[in-house]
Amino acid sequence: MKKLDERQKALVATAESYFARGVYLQYDDTRAVTGNVVKPPVYRWSRYYLNSPEDTTRQNITYTNCAKFTYDVYKEALGLDIVNWCTEMLICDGTQEVYRYEVSFDETPERKELVERTFTDALRVGDIIVNRHVRGGGHAMLYVGNGNIIHSMGSRPGNYNYNEKKDYTEPYGTVVKMTVKDLFTPGHLRYVFTEEFNLQIIRPLLKFTDATVTENARARMQKLMGIYAEKLCSHTVGQTVDLGEEITYTYYVRNDRDNAVKVLITDEVPEKTEYVSGGDIYAGGVMRWSLNLASGAEKYVSYTVRVKNDPAIEGSYIRGFAGKVNGVSFRCPAVTVGKHLSADETQAVAQAAAKLAGDTGADTALVQKVYADAGIKITLDSAANILNDLFVPYKGNSDTHFELNCGGKYISALAPIMYGGRYVDTSDKYLGMRTDGIFAHQISAGDVLICTENADNSDCEVYVFCGENILASDKNGARWLNKQETDDVLMSVMGYYKFALIRPAML
Repeated sequence: MKKLDERQKALVATAESYFARGVYLQYDDTRAVTGNVVKPPVYRWSRYYLNSPEDTTRQNITYTNCAKFTYDVYKEALGLDIVNWCTEMLICDGTQEVYRYEVSFDETPERKELVERTFTDALRVGDIIVNRHVRGGGHAMLYVGNGNIIHSMGSRPGNYNYNEKKDYTEPYGTVVKMTVKDLFTPGHLRYVFTEEFNLQIIRPLLKFTDATVTENARARMQKLMGIYAEKLCSHTVGQTVDLGEEITYTYYVRNDRDNAVKVLITDEVPEKTEYVSGGDIYAGGVMRWSLNLASGAEKYVSYTVRVKNDPAIEGSYIRGFAGKVNGVSFRCPAVTVGKHLSADETQAVAQAAAKLAGDTGADTALVQKVYADAGIKITLDSAANILNDLFVPYKGNSDTHFELNCGGKYISALAPIMYGGRYVDTSDKYLGMRTDGIFAHQISAGDVLICTENADNSDCEVYVFCGENILASDKNGARWLNKQETDDVLMSVMGYYKFALIRPAML
């Protein structure tokens, strides 16, 4: 194989880093369905939101698809903004195309062998292989050399299933490896001569000749390969942190090399917080740890900060973005400053909810009863009215698609980014994102989940989260859900027309 240049090495190292995180990286291609659509299809992943490999942790599942994966590799490794909206755009963009073959489905064995040989000989490291399925759509894959491909294959049997309201996340992740030979092997999922009618090679490096390796990618290649690290936070996506409350950031580092390594971790006290403890060395807002790890060794290190007791920062974000491990940037999702129940209030709400089994109260009346019995006064409109307040027609002119109403009554009570649904688009509120999925560790006790399957917000379902369980309001009376039922509810709401997680303490 021809000697790789630095750009190709960076692409390979970055793709390998995504692959190493594949146990958490999940596929989802949720897009707006047909109807009165007033903008291009909506994807669960944001076009402009870059997920570096290190963003994927045990706390934070990140989402991608085939085209987004190739886009992120190029953006992270070389800082390039290649065509990424969908595979179709890669197929149609001829400026970077170096090979194309139209499958006729009557190829002789000799012709198939020639196509395979010609195609393989044309490949260069960093190329994007694109094919289009007979059934419609296509697939993009990254060639990393030595006959190997890394790509996001997509969960089985596909995307979020709106009929079953189920997200087909894979326990082993979906950024996987295959070989070029697999494309030409009968019976393989991506066998060209039965599955495709279009086969291309796109070479972005042909167009972006002046691209240089990013600082992050260079550090990853030189100092982090074979070392697994992640940055965790005591407050995850969807949770809020009150004024004066402490936040703890933790680094987990493991040496997967055959030899001992030195690991340097640095971080800075986030804005709007003050240092409490942590760091082998602390000076002027900067923490530093120097670790010597034997082969196979692992270690946790952490530091704690306190949110400043300043009412002016309520509703703003605490960003843990300054961390580095051996020069590679590590960040945690931003935490929103906002009120939540105290430990005593949490216990009172859980105890009050436990007494309501079989209660025939429905809608938000059940929620208010739980809070009242816990000695906490709240006033909520009906679930339908809350959704009407939170969501307005997209750009003011769509009958079927909605966006977050940032001037509404309940916007201040919306748990950060915990909203969405089949017909809800993204918003500039809360970092311009909606949730990629709701998980139990992102919810606070006393939170209220409201969802509806109907465009007019009728027949809403209401749930109150109380510690380890959810108290559900349903036709059979209030009842506790077990863990599996809770997980099923949280997963299913992505397929509803609209859903929102309300935090009454923030009202």
